[in-house]
Amino acid sequence: MTYHPTYRHALLTLSLLTLFCLGGCASHTRQIFLRYDPITTSRAEGGNLYLVNTEPQPPTASGLWTIGTTKSSDNQIIGNLWSGLSPASLVQNALDRELEHTGYKVIPQKKTPDPADMVVEISSAAIAIEQTANISRIDADCTITVSLTVKKSGAPVRTLHYEAKGSDLAIKNREQLAETMLRNTMQDVMRQAIPDIVKILGH
Repeated sequence: MTYHPTYRHALLTLSLLTLFCLGGCASHTRQIFLRYDPITTSRAEGGNLYLVNTEPQPPTASGLWTIGTTKSSDNQIIGNLWSGLSPASLVQNALDRELEHTGYKVIPQKKTPDPADMVVEISSAAIAIEQTANISRIDADCTITVSLTVKKSGAPVRTLHYEAKGSDLAIKNREQLAETMLRNTMQDVMRQAIPDIVKILGH
């Protein structure tokens, strides 16, 4: 049987599209969850610690925040990565787990209580995950920036700024790569922040 060149071209295109979709293109737009485990070894004397996040939630009627994008190999956006929690709320959850682990009784708040002996306020937080997908694999970069204000007895003591970046790739289980990068990069931020917070509050 003789194939017309146009038919052969169409057959090849269909085969490539099928292979690409089997590789996970259908899942490029998806919701991301932070499954966080504490990693720091710092220990504190304990006490009530108010963890304040004043950022409003949610920002839209959908209740979702855009924290990343997925692009094709030719740099076209083919999907978005969503979170049901804001970047500041994701940071707050990680700080909660870590600070409880050090020995504090953490009390999440939407505004700073008065009076309060120990307060950590999330001044700002940003998360950006960028994925690039092709037929054989997916690459991901994650950047997290956080600013915190540590207060004692109602007065600001220190303002802290942190940034962590991570990169990785996946050939199998590509739909899990963004969540893995989010968790690992958040742990890098906490690895920097928790010892500083414990030290400041302990003085």
